[in-house]
Amino acid sequence: MISVFRKDGLPLVHNVEWGSGSWRRARGLIGAASLSTDHGLVLVPCRAIHTWFMRFSLDIIFFSHEGRVVRMAARVKPFRMVWGGWLAWGVMEMQSGWFPWAHLKEGDQLIFKSKEGKSC
Repeated sequence: MISVFRKDGLPLVHNVEWGSGSWRRARGLIGAASLSTDHGLVLVPCRAIHTWFMRFSLDIIFFSHEGRVVRMAARVKPFRMVWGGWLAWGVMEMQSGWFPWAHLKEGDQLIFKSKEGKSC
C-alpha cells in the first residue's frame, strides 16, 4: 500500500494499492463490491481503463510518468472506456465523488510514497 499527496504536501489518500503486473492491470477493480473513500488503486503503466463488469462508478485520474495530472474523468459508470491520452503513464481509480474533496485539477503534481516514506 502507498499514500498519495499533492505537491503542496496535502495528503489525498493513504490506502492505495500499486498495481504494476499485467494481470492486476487487466483485472483492476472488477469483482470488488465497493471502494471506500480512503482506498484507491494505481495502475502503471496504463493509458486507458475500462469499467466493464464493475458494480460501482469511479473517479479516474490519469497522470504522467512524473506524476502530473493529465486527465480527470468524474463519475465513470460501469461498462465504459476512458482514454487518458498519450501523456498518460498511469491511472488512479477512486470512489465516485472523491474529486470535490481532493481539489485536484489537470496539471497538479501527485507524489506517491510507500508506507516507509520512500517515493514510488
